[in-house]
Amino acid sequence: MAKKSRRQPATRNSSSGHRSGNAAHSAKDSLASHQSAQELDSLVPAFVRWHREHGILPELPVLEQLTAFFPIYTEISGGAPVTAMDPGLIADLVEVLNERDADFASFFCASLFEYLHFLRHTGRWSGDDENHLILHRVLYRGVLNENVLP
Repeated sequence: MAKKSRRQPATRNSSSGHRSGNAAHSAKDSLASHQSAQELDSLVPAFVRWHREHGILPELPVLEQLTAFFPIYTEISGGAPVTAMDPGLIADLVEVLNERDADFASFFCASLFEYLHFLRHTGRWSGDDENHLILHRVLYRGVLNENVLP
C-alpha cells in the first residue's frame, strides 16, 4: 500500500495572491477611506472654529464623539460622505445605542445634532433638504431618547 503524502494547508498571506473578488472591494474601501480622511482633515478644524462660537456642548467630548463616529459611518455607509449622512442608517445606529446606553445615545445625538447645524450653517451639507430635515428629526428625538424610527 502506497503512503499518501500529507499536504500542509496553504497559509494565507494578505499581501499576495488572488482573493476571489476581494481585491476590487478592498481598493474601493481604501479609496473611500482616503477620501473620507481628506474630507475630515478639512471639516474638523472648521467645525472646531464654528463650535467655539456657536456650540452649546463642551467642545472636547463632542469632538471625541464625532472623530470616533466618522470612520464608523464611512464603513457602514459604504464610503458615503459625512456631509450627507443617511437618516436611516443614523436612526438604526441611534436605536441600538439607545437600547444599550440611553445617556450615551442622547449625548451622541446631541453631538451629531451640533455637527448637523454646523454643516447647514456653513453651507457644507451636501445632501438634499428632505434628508436634512429627517436627520434633524432623528437626532432631536434621539437627544430625548424617543423612538427615532418612523
